[in-house]
Amino acid sequence: MSYNIEQVNSGFVSLTAAGLAEGTNANTFKTTNTLTYTNNGVFKSKAGTDNLTFSTGHTALGNSQACLFGVWIDNSTAFSTSQGMIVAAGEPCPVPNPPASNVTLVGLMKIVTSSSATFTPNSTDLSATGVVDTFLDCMVMPGSAQ
Repeated sequence: MSYNIEQVNSGFVSLTAAGLAEGTNANTFKTTNTLTYTNNGVFKSKAGTDNLTFSTGHTALGNSQACLFGVWIDNSTAFSTSQGMIVAAGEPCPVPNPPASNVTLVGLMKIVTSSSATFTPNSTDLSATGVVDTFLDCMVMPGSAQ
């Protein structure tokens, strides 16, 4: 059974768009909207939150590379991220796995570097020269690479 069907059947769904965007401070991201979601079938809510950071342990992207980062929220409204496989820029990016159990997907961030740029989570600003970011609000994990 695919993970997106398991999310719905298990009660881990984002019911509103979080409005993922670049954060106010350098090297951060944010949610601009109040997020309504379910965690293990229980309704939860989290106000828009600025200056969120990536979880530790992610791999830096080199020149002309791309990947998806998943943004997740748990039952205590704490955010975390996970990283998908790094691919060549222009290739479809495989979706990331959840970083833990009992988390709800908020959205995805697609990061693509140019031939002269690299990206290190929490060290490189999302608007740095040669770094292209795309924010995707999600209800559940997409069923294929993005």
